[in-house]
Amino acid sequence: MYDDVDYINPNTGTDNVWQHTKGNVNKKLERAEPYRFFLSPVDCDPSTHVENLTLSFAELLDKSLGDLEESLHINLIINLKWLYEQYRITGQKDKISILFHSCDYELDELKKIPNLSYKQLRLPNLFSLQQRFKQTQPQNQFYSHHSKLSMFAYSDGSIRIVVMTGNLRKFEFTNITQGFWVSPKFPLKNEDDKSDGDSKTGFKKDILRYLNSYNNIPLLRSWIQKIEKADFSEANVFFIPSIPGKHLEPMWGHQYLKYILKTHACIPFGQPSDWPIISQVSSLGIYGDSYKNWLLSELVESFSQSTHCSTDKAVNFNVIFPTMDNILNSWDGPVGGSCVLYCDEVHQKQTWLKNYMRKWVSNSRNRSKAVPHIKTYCRISPCNTEMSWFLLTSANLSKTAWGKKLWQDRSYTISAFEVGVLFLPQFLTGCNTFSLNQKQNNGRSPPFPLHFDLPLSPYSSTDQPWRVDALDS
Repeated sequence: MYDDVDYINPNTGTDNVWQHTKGNVNKKLERAEPYRFFLSPVDCDPSTHVENLTLSFAELLDKSLGDLEESLHINLIINLKWLYEQYRITGQKDKISILFHSCDYELDELKKIPNLSYKQLRLPNLFSLQQRFKQTQPQNQFYSHHSKLSMFAYSDGSIRIVVMTGNLRKFEFTNITQGFWVSPKFPLKNEDDKSDGDSKTGFKKDILRYLNSYNNIPLLRSWIQKIEKADFSEANVFFIPSIPGKHLEPMWGHQYLKYILKTHACIPFGQPSDWPIISQVSSLGIYGDSYKNWLLSELVESFSQSTHCSTDKAVNFNVIFPTMDNILNSWDGPVGGSCVLYCDEVHQKQTWLKNYMRKWVSNSRNRSKAVPHIKTYCRISPCNTEMSWFLLTSANLSKTAWGKKLWQDRSYTISAFEVGVLFLPQFLTGCNTFSLNQKQNNGRSPPFPLHFDLPLSPYSSTDQPWRVDALDS
């Protein structure tokens, strides 16, 4: 079966974005400074193919970014045939390591593919990882390997990190809205450099502890060594990971985000309660019979942190999630909704959630009809012109991804591997906030390229959140 992949003709592979930027993707990344935040192209909308802040997966492999020696892809779902095609059409070396939950090839077939290292993480593997926490997990505990992280090692010894929101399969990079953060190349440290090679954001430290949490999986060892030898001083975002287990220290999930926000996030004017939190996700969890149960008492409480003095007044919370009409009128119709997860049975037990829900609208980025699989969280000023922080992540709005407190001993549990990057203005632009308005930018750094429209659009009385099983009801 590998022959189907091995002999893909480079001339038959197509990429409607890369054909415009071939050999010059490095310049596209330079123009995207300081944010390096991109959206995936939409096949059905050619206007997205030439946008400066559109990035296709093939562009990540463009030779202007460096000559690849090897790559690592950590993801939930990997379609190897599609992935290898990206390497073939760009002419890059396909020495690849993959850490995944599911793949289009059986394990016996993977063994036959040259230059491929792999490790499949399924439920038994995730249970075994918990041994390092020396705890007993409930038999019905669900774990997920949901991270979406790629690393590229180049012939000059440098490495690049990419955090994304898509599984590595063609369907999710066709007419779906995905997000990418693409790091600069992190070079080898000089031999006489005695520093740890980390940035002010601690990015290197955090990605190392995330990779080490996999409990010494062999294919990760060389990548850990590469990171240890690299100079990450130019990293200007924070790495926000989640890993399964019971945790005491605030080092994972929303507890770690809370710590970072409390240390650095700025609310420069008005009352903190006037700055709403906006979550934009592709899957909704089970929250109980009240907003207060987990969303308010844990997640919003963590997301509300800042260097500003605390306030007892609740912060306004919003959830951007596609309506039934959003999906049915999308480029792919109901098929596109297969990557947006919520079920009618759960919704009927928490219909109060609709009060916080907002439509998916992205006219400014030409993606209103491209189903959002991207996941983001941010905090925006009441006038919609400034932003305190922005998070791009694999983590959806769930206890599985972010964690849940165990009140008896003040610990918390997380049930998924997730990774994200947090943008804080002090570390990217030197300002207290990101500007969202080009006209009122006043010579500051470029406005942050938000991917949804402001002001938000509340659900109408007749709007309903997308649930795939509601089509038959």
